Amino acid sequence: MRNRQPKSAAANNASTKRPEENTGRKPKLGFFSFTCCQGCQFTILFLDNLIELLSKFDVQYFHLLKEKNRESDFDIAIIEGAITTKKELEKLMRIRKKSKFVVALGACACHGGIPGLRNFIENDQLIKYVYNQHMLKDSLETKGIDEYIKVDYYLRGCPIIKDEFVRFLDNFAENKKSEPFNGPVCNQCPKRGNDCFLTKKIECMGPLTNGGCNAICTVDNFPCTLCRGPLPSANFAAEIKLFENFGLTHQDIINKLSRFKVLEEKKCCKIEEKKKIETKTDSIDNKTDIKK
Repeated sequence: MRNRQPKSAAANNASTKRPEENTGRKPKLGFFSFTCCQGCQFTILFLDNLIELLSKFDVQYFHLLKEKNRESDFDIAIIEGAITTKKELEKLMRIRKKSKFVVALGACACHGGIPGLRNFIENDQLIKYVYNQHMLKDSLETKGIDEYIKVDYYLRGCPIIKDEFVRFLDNFAENKKSEPFNGPVCNQCPKRGNDCFLTKKIECMGPLTNGGCNAICTVDNFPCTLCRGPLPSANFAAEIKLFENFGLTHQDIINKLSRFKVLEEKKCCKIEEKKKIETKTDSIDNKTDIKK
């Protein structure tokens, strides 16, 4: 069933023009949602110019607006939510086959998001809190949609940034290319320099995180939480070392970097392996002291 496509670090750098020449008709648009809080779709519903924006498209599917033409093909499919079940995966594959251009909307679709916390709980524990037996049998490890299909563009964040969404959709309707922000959150942060959270030993993940949000959290004096996902060049080793110097435990570091399921398993393993090595070394030292 799984038909994983190779990921491309330059997915958002490719042209985001419509795949076909402008024939004079409105592009067919579908909004789809998987496992998430639907906060990104509600962000769209609260747009002041929503009616004007959607009037540029032939909206074929948008559950929250009661447009439900499931049989349509789509020029653009905007997908919110992480994949957590076999049933969702089957639906995702059908959407990809019927869509010329696919957009991952929000943290859950881009890299698993908050639903990814499910991956840290064993199945026998999950059934106590969330799942019945039938749901558990259908359950998959939570992943972003690009683990299974080709994604043509990413609109990141938890939730998404309104202006970024409007700009992208306007460009698509006019068959223009959208240019994603290139660089970390730090490049837009007003605290950059002497006022940086990190200089005050406050855990902030701006250096690791895809920018483009206008540093909305740090502007309001909240550290970055990595909700827009890591840059391809993110230096996790340096950030982990810095947090260790701040006095954070290994588990604290894993928890912070995994909040939106963006810390790859191998990076977690490196932290855990280091912890095991240190524990083993301490044990050997203690035995040596006893012998002496």
